[in-house]
Amino acid sequence: MSKESLQYAGEYNLLECFLTTSGSVTIDLAKNNQILEINIFEDIHMNLISGTIVLTDTNNLITELPIIGQELLSLKIQTPGFTEDRSSINFTGGRELSVYKIGMRTDLSKGAQVYELNFMSQESLRNQRVRVSKSYATDLSTIVEDIMTNEKYIGTTKELFIEPTLGARKIVVPNVHPYVFIRDLLKQSVSSDGSPHYLFFENSDGFHFRSVQDLYKEPAIETFHFSENLPASKGFDGTNQAIIDLTRIINYELQGTNDMLINTTSGMLGSTSIAHDIYSKNYVTKTYGYFDEFATNTRVSKSSNPRYSESTDLNGKTIGDYPEARIFVHPISTKGTIDANHMNYAPSKLSEYGSTKISRALELTTGIIIGMTLPGNTGMRVGNIIELDIPVVGNDHSKTKVDPFYSGNFLVKKLRHQFLQTTRQHLLHMAVVKDSIEESIPTSSSLAL
Repeated sequence: MSKESLQYAGEYNLLECFLTTSGSVTIDLAKNNQILEINIFEDIHMNLISGTIVLTDTNNLITELPIIGQELLSLKIQTPGFTEDRSSINFTGGRELSVYKIGMRTDLSKGAQVYELNFMSQESLRNQRVRVSKSYATDLSTIVEDIMTNEKYIGTTKELFIEPTLGARKIVVPNVHPYVFIRDLLKQSVSSDGSPHYLFFENSDGFHFRSVQDLYKEPAIETFHFSENLPASKGFDGTNQAIIDLTRIINYELQGTNDMLINTTSGMLGSTSIAHDIYSKNYVTKTYGYFDEFATNTRVSKSSNPRYSESTDLNGKTIGDYPEARIFVHPISTKGTIDANHMNYAPSKLSEYGSTKISRALELTTGIIIGMTLPGNTGMRVGNIIELDIPVVGNDHSKTKVDPFYSGNFLVKKLRHQFLQTTRQHLLHMAVVKDSIEESIPTSSSLAL
């Protein structure tokens, strides 16, 4: 990749944008100056990449070609000045996107119209067209790999990031769409270090079947600042003002925080799991408390401290001392784990890890969530870890003291790349989340109001 200088923060190069029709007609949309805006969406809870491209049409292409929702979009966009480890957004060479809908068609004037093409990953469209009916006797991560690469099912050629799971299982796939079954496997997957919360998502690098623990182990790829004095950014070619501005947060808002009511009733803070053996009629009860396993799990923050205090209430209990706030019942079977070949197969661990799994899942939806807008770069992905540097607020504002709640490491939860072709501006809209804070919550306060 050439080290082209960055002229301003948010600059981008549209290297390729071809539309290929069902009749094998290819049009260079970038060359014809038809593009008004491109949006690309990634979400850690979605197993596809989607987006829109807004076109102005003075040649009635929508009818002449025609454009009917069966087209392929070849797209490659790059931020100038990136080093080799900063990838472009590249959907070419077998990674093309599927156009599935035409929307927002509006007449501008006589002989001109504007419309929007909606696109998504080809794999997602194929998922809706095929079903899996197959038996497996192996670990769950191997099953996922087979479904994703098998030409009978998804048949993707994109890179797979699959974290191995514990234990071989005997499973029959009951004639369902591939992604439906993979999402079911998420509920049963446990990693080698005991993490039970797996995610299945796609970003511009490929498909990920990984635990939250594994994502949190990654280092922060960049530090973004909401302040006046910014240091030089790392990972870019040069130290000019444009590169420094690339790490400047334009604006941000708090989208989620500690909701005590939701986190209590959902079982995030405390719950009870009852595993009922349908053969022996016995049951095993396991309780979960927020503080019990906090230190044993990898957290996104560099200094992992709970975002709740261990102070006690009027009953002398912490928020994690109420296991009856939510009760889960899991039917299990201890029979039939050995087959005719005397192979041992692991039973489901849902009853053992269910409470922890639910708690960690809720931390991604009810944790400290910040939405922000910043100058775009094509190297950002959902699943990345980033660091935020947000100063404290107040009359005694200090440029050197950062807010312990809203600064530190965050997981990129969702993002939107917005490319404005008329102004040549790339904006990045992100939602990031953290499950811990950089400083422990004090048991008493010296703040005088």
